[in-house]
Amino acid sequence: MSTPIIIREITAADYPLLEEYLYRAIFLPPGVAPPPFEIVFTPEIFIYIKDFGGKDDCGVVAEIDGEIVGVAWTRIIPAYGHIDNDTPELAISVLPENRNRGVGTMLLMRLFELLRCQGYKRTSLSVQKENPAVRFYKRLGYMVSGERIDHVGYEDYIMVKELSVSFRVWRVADAPDLVMAINNRKVLDNLRDGIPYPYTAQDAVEFITATLNAEKDSQYAFAITYNGQVIGSIGVFRKDNVHRFTAELGYYIAEPYWGKGIMTEAVKQMSAFVFANTDIVRIFAEPYANNTASCRVLEKAGYQFEGVLRKNAIKKGQMMDMRMYALIKASL
Repeated sequence: MSTPIIIREITAADYPLLEEYLYRAIFLPPGVAPPPFEIVFTPEIFIYIKDFGGKDDCGVVAEIDGEIVGVAWTRIIPAYGHIDNDTPELAISVLPENRNRGVGTMLLMRLFELLRCQGYKRTSLSVQKENPAVRFYKRLGYMVSGERIDHVGYEDYIMVKELSVSFRVWRVADAPDLVMAINNRKVLDNLRDGIPYPYTAQDAVEFITATLNAEKDSQYAFAITYNGQVIGSIGVFRKDNVHRFTAELGYYIAEPYWGKGIMTEAVKQMSAFVFANTDIVRIFAEPYANNTASCRVLEKAGYQFEGVLRKNAIKKGQMMDMRMYALIKASL
């Protein structure tokens, strides 16, 4: 059994470690020799940690067997990724021997949660274009908003992540919001059969109760929120037998929120959460072939199209093709 990874908020006792982790966060292109450690004390770099602990500073650490193996933090500073005085800039560093274990994803998901609770609407970062971490940030929902040349001449992306979209455990009190989201033929026409219409408050309570009482590790089902309001549902459902490391993704949001990138962000977050917190290695989805919006969501979230499942379903009396999309953990 693997040693559990514990994510917790940073404390004052952890602050002395920031110098080392800031140094380790410096990206070195292939063939470039590491700079001296003293580089962290140059003003343009030291600003990321100088006097850390102020009111706008936020951070989390990852522990394994009581040892810190990764740190992620934000602060509002006029640094490389600065976009305005309301947006905290991100820095993250994970020890090399603990990379590719989901540590970075777990750190950022916890940090995003803290930032939302503190009322921040987005977060930014700066990353060199040739840094492989660009793909990692995109999978976590960061989008390129600009470019710049850093102090030594490297080309950087400025990336921004909106924090308005999130997911959380269902609450029985969410029943009215669930009814508003799903009680719509346009939504139901793209889902599997078996969901009542009209959809009542009692239907919503029964669904939420069943979800909360589901067998542990058999499904991971959550409410999608936008600016704190429940607007839909997302879930990953584990298969069994020889497919026990495979799970199916399902989702929907209320019609007023279509076409705003919200669903794509939720799918990215959910996929990252499942891969970081479970042993699932493949997540797939099978939207109806005529549901081009859902197919586009999956493509934008990094899912790969694997083929058409011909005459794979019957919906409203018609045989329907479906499209198979999948995301593999090894590709993260």
